Amino acid sequence: MDMLIAKRYVKALIEAVGDKKISAATKTLEAIAKAFADRKFAEIMISPEVKKSQKEELVLALAGEKCDPKIANFIKVLNIHGRLGLIPEIVRLLQKELQRRANRYEGVVESSVKLDKKLIGELESSLSKYVNATVVLHPVKSKGEGIKVTIEDLGLEASFSKERVASDMINHILKAL
Repeated sequence: MDMLIAKRYVKALIEAVGDKKISAATKTLEAIAKAFADRKFAEIMISPEVKKSQKEELVLALAGEKCDPKIANFIKVLNIHGRLGLIPEIVRLLQKELQRRANRYEGVVESSVKLDKKLIGELESSLSKYVNATVVLHPVKSKGEGIKVTIEDLGLEASFSKERVASDMINHILKAL
């Protein structure tokens, strides 16, 4: 439900700020969204005991003095409707939109062993050709054997593991019998 509401705010924000200033607006909102990772800050934002005006002042202070007036108004509108808690979701959707516009997507390579940069570069290159977009992969250590590549925004997931290959071979042999 929050995502549907956040999508409407994202659309309105993009229309208000324009295509040229949307990345700057996203950076400002990213700074605010990082504050939501702090448990105390998140509690303040949802607390009914804290006045809306105090919440607004706190968020605007995080945005900085040089905050675009349209972003400040956007924050005020969110506050009026009690939706300041949507800022992290709005930022996530804005980042997706910026990636889509730039035709650049980020993904994750999970592996139990450290992969060298050359291999990651080759994976990025082949995936970029496959999806006809720029792909940037970030290595992540995992517990399972094998390699798993995930690009969430494209809905792409590919994995290779010894267990899966062995299982597929056994199933193939059983079907042949």
